[in-house]
Amino acid sequence: MTTPKPIHSDTIAAGLQRQLDELREIIHRGGDGSAQQSRQSKQENDSIQNLQAEIEKQRVRIVHLLRALDSKDRVIDQLRTDTNQV
Repeated sequence: MTTPKPIHSDTIAAGLQRQLDELREIIHRGGDGSAQQSRQSKQENDSIQNLQAEIEKQRVRIVHLLRALDSKDRVIDQLRTDTNQV
């Protein structure tokens, strides 16, 4: 049976310091990550809202153009009818 080697307090202190440094890094990254995700979410929401507003503008414009096209079609049909009667 072998006797365990004594652990030096310097080794324990160095290991604990290393663990503390790793925890601080994890906490630091976690805080930045959630703040960054929050900023990205806000930017994504803003982009979505801007795109939805643009889509609505384009929809209104398309409806307007289709109505104008229908009106022109009626005028063309009327002109054809008038031309055929002459």
